[in-house]
Amino acid sequence: MRLRTLIVAAALLAALPSYSQKEALRAITIDKSEVYMKFLSSDNLEGRRTGSEGNNAAAEYIKAEALKLGLRPLPGQDDLFQPLRYLKTDVVPGESVMTLSDSLSNKIGSSGIMPLMPPSDTISLDGEVVFGGYGYTNSADKYNDLAGISLKDRIVIIMTRLPEIKGNGMPAPGTGISEMTEARKLPMIMLQQAKAILFVADPALGNDISSDLLSMGSSYQLTPLFRKQIFSYSLNAYAITTETANQMLSRSGLTLKKLQDSIASSRRPASFVIPNLRTHISVNVVKDSVTSNNIIGYIEGSDPVLKKEAVIFTAHYDHVGKDASGNIYNGANDNASGSVGLLNIAAAFSELRRKPARSAIFLWATGEEEGLQGSTYYTENPPFPLEQTVAAINFDMIGRSRRDTDVGASLSGEIDITGPDTIKVIHGTDSPELTGIATRACRESGVYPIDEGKGTHFSGSDHYPFYRKKLPVLFFFTGLHKDYHRQTDDYEFIDFDKLVNVSRAGFLTGYRVAMQPDFGADRKAGQ
Repeated sequence: MRLRTLIVAAALLAALPSYSQKEALRAITIDKSEVYMKFLSSDNLEGRRTGSEGNNAAAEYIKAEALKLGLRPLPGQDDLFQPLRYLKTDVVPGESVMTLSDSLSNKIGSSGIMPLMPPSDTISLDGEVVFGGYGYTNSADKYNDLAGISLKDRIVIIMTRLPEIKGNGMPAPGTGISEMTEARKLPMIMLQQAKAILFVADPALGNDISSDLLSMGSSYQLTPLFRKQIFSYSLNAYAITTETANQMLSRSGLTLKKLQDSIASSRRPASFVIPNLRTHISVNVVKDSVTSNNIIGYIEGSDPVLKKEAVIFTAHYDHVGKDASGNIYNGANDNASGSVGLLNIAAAFSELRRKPARSAIFLWATGEEEGLQGSTYYTENPPFPLEQTVAAINFDMIGRSRRDTDVGASLSGEIDITGPDTIKVIHGTDSPELTGIATRACRESGVYPIDEGKGTHFSGSDHYPFYRKKLPVLFFFTGLHKDYHRQTDDYEFIDFDKLVNVSRAGFLTGYRVAMQPDFGADRKAGQ
């Protein structure tokens, strides 16, 4: 028994940070994190939208700080910037129109609509209209808004959020719309080959189109998951007002409120084809070329052979900019926090008296909010060979903790922010070795890891392009909160203790991967 105890104790001691690691960890401080955060989340950067002056200023700042910490360009490169260019489309203001007519093309009315994402080209389409309830399906509850009704070549009206089913309840009025919830509805709708989806705020939300839906559409502040769904299904998605929806439903003598009340009381769908109604949708777009920079820093490993391999740390530094009214979305947690985390980890590496065996790469990616543009560009044009990259560790939204006001904010689970001592660890299923290293590192750093595997958020951040290239990946993430993609995602709500602890966990994870000679041996053998 004593021998077993000694063996266990020895194993635990071996897992603890060495003296060298402890020295490096002291470089990750609250004071320095606050300095970085104050700059990156300031109004002066105007929300850091990709291609903007504020985004460029953030890039120059990160580059300067990275150089101070001893990061250098990758071998064969002469600068930390990796420029990229992509084509962006925007809707011509005031030129998104929906015209209603009867089956004989007699005009009934016309109203503005709001594209939830700018289409790749000018749109002109028409079709019959279906009221599709919430567009929600759940086999466990035997509920399906789309059952028994064809959406093929039709335009479908969908209410936001979720229906009341078996006592789950609906989020209380005013809690807001979740892009994640709406994104989950899209595949089933598009599999039925609908021409377009018209989102309308459900009446229980307590307002008309709502500030939440407006923010989703006006600046195209969509989650990468929503963007991925839209691109995958060539989806035309729009927001319409309650007034417009009721005008369309009036052909049947119904209103949104009556239909919602019917669904809530009967626990049954109320979907139907609106009789004798057609709609024509017209959207004009303008195209513009956007130029921005990834920032890539490098620390060479110490082993003559293993230094040709690297672990890459990633975080995006862009955010969503300003809305149509000029309100600034500073994006302190999303994702100034991750950008600060990478600077912290670089500071720890710079303090090591002897660098780890493998090299370390730091990628501050641009254009994440535009659809993972920067990280995708890196993986398609890798300045360091992907086959020599052993793991990608991503940090996106690592600086927030659950507050009392967050508790119970979403009965449908869209708001899932972790507490001050916990962090979500999202990963692929092909590297339990990497996940195990991260789990130990988190516990040693004062944050308990919540294993999310390939959860809802798996495809929604900059680790995903690396995963598609078959690299082992990790994603450190606080979970969603009420200030996500809102003006209120500000410096004052950052939990710097948590930010520092997650940074330390990230450093320990990457350092140990870089020091473990046989890391990934099984994966390499199977290639």
